[in-house]
Amino acid sequence: MKMKREVGLHSVKSHVENPEGDKLELSDFTSLKSLINTKFPHKGLCVSYLDNEVLIGKYDGNELKFYQNKVLEPQFIQKLRLFNETQELFLWRKKWKDTCGEFAFRLRVDGDGNETDVVDAKQVLWGTTAKKLDEEFTEISETRGTKIILPFNDIQVDDKERRVFILTRNYISYDTNDSSYQQAGYVDCRFVKFTDENGNVLGGELDG
Repeated sequence: MKMKREVGLHSVKSHVENPEGDKLELSDFTSLKSLINTKFPHKGLCVSYLDNEVLIGKYDGNELKFYQNKVLEPQFIQKLRLFNETQELFLWRKKWKDTCGEFAFRLRVDGDGNETDVVDAKQVLWGTTAKKLDEEFTEISETRGTKIILPFNDIQVDDKERRVFILTRNYISYDTNDSSYQQAGYVDCRFVKFTDENGNVLGGELDG
């Protein structure tokens, strides 16, 4: 992913479930799906960073769908972000041994909770050529060989202004040791949505 940020500071209400990332064990796709269905029973998008590739797909509130019906196997997952415009389930692998692995997760939900300052940032993805793969998926690529498959069929890109962006939300905490100063820093970050260069949402609105 190529980084080109356009940022905006504002406030949202937000809360976190499992902020310390308590450990859990996953052994196969069934155990992964059970966790996802329990913690995120909403429509959304999934970005999964595997040991050898990045898979981006859709989630209908029950089933994950990737290009060519690829299935996520927990032993290959480094990080997984399942998100829509109001929340994100973030899962990461801590270690894997034999037939099961130790993972951690956190669930961030906006719209309810404490008022929190955030910075929204648009990050442009590598990809100046679009190739429609089927009715649901499009591959974007560049001459240097970078390729990303996205679960959208309405993508238009070029090597100028027409690009795909991902909007991230970065959460700010203010640390105060005494009354003389405050130190601000990011304490969390989540994916929000994919957009085109004009901010139009790709794939339609996906609120929780």
